[in-house]
Order: sequence, then C-alpha cells, then structure tokens
Amino acid sequence: MLAVSPMQRTCLFAIAILLASLARPALADALVHLAITPSRYADAREALVDAIETEGLVPSPPSRFGDMLARTGPALDQPVPVYAEAEVMHFCSARIAWQLARENPINVAQCPLSMAIYTLPGEAGVVHLAWRTAAGDSPGARAADALLQRIARQTADNAGRSSLGR
Repeated sequence: MLAVSPMQRTCLFAIAILLASLARPALADALVHLAITPSRYADAREALVDAIETEGLVPSPPSRFGDMLARTGPALDQPVPVYAEAEVMHFCSARIAWQLARENPINVAQCPLSMAIYTLPGEAGVVHLAWRTAAGDSPGARAADALLQRIARQTADNAGRSSLGR
C-alpha cells in the first residue's frame, strides 16, 4: 500500500476540488428584472406582444406559468399563490439564431428567447418583466441581449399609457 502524508492528502484533495469545479457546467446566465409602474397586467402584456412584433418577430403561444402553479399548488401543499398572473412569452429571431448557431452549435439551447411577465398578489399597479441574458460574450449573445433590452424598454415605455387615469 502506498503511504500518503497529510500534506500530500491535502494537495490531492485540493486538486480533486479544482477538477470537480472545472468539470461542472457554467453557472446559469444572469436574470434581469424590470418593474413597470404604474401599469395593469393586460396593458403591459399587450405592450410586450406589440414590442415583440415591432421587432418583426412572432411570439409563440405563451406558457401560462401562473396557471400551472395555481393548478398544482394544492397537490403540493402550496395553497398560497406566488403570482397573481404570470406568463412566459417565447419568440425567436432567425438572424440571431443563425448567428448563435454558427458561433457554437450548443447555442441551440438558447432558442427561443423568452421574457416572463407577472404580477404579485397585493402589489397593485406594478407589472414585472424578467428575462435571462444570453450565455457567453459573443456577437450573437450581445445581439440577443440587445434585442431583449429593446423589447423590455419598449414594453415599459408603452405599458402604462392606456392605463393611466383608470
């Protein structure tokens, strides 16, 4: 049997920890949040769809995330809702998708882009947008992030206009 000193054991342990940290996947990309106030959910949702379409994109049918949680909550002993309303909108820019795919085929996992829109119980007049930034620091990732920021900014600029004074 090979004798290993405490110092060697410590070094081997440090090397194993280093190798394990290098082998794991990269951490999730940053999540971005924007609160829009004053606004109503219906107005902000319409503004979000309009912003996506203004970019020449067609949103897919939304994921009704809040409805899914409300439906499954009782079975999971979660009777208190997290959201008053919550949806995730999905959309894709063919130009950005091609750019990302050419940069690295693994970028297929970044498409479609998505943006969540939600309200919280007891928080009247505030609508939230949230989205994940694109992974990496490539021209395609920067283009995806710029698109998401434009959509969020246009949504915020237009979301409250029709609800002011109501």
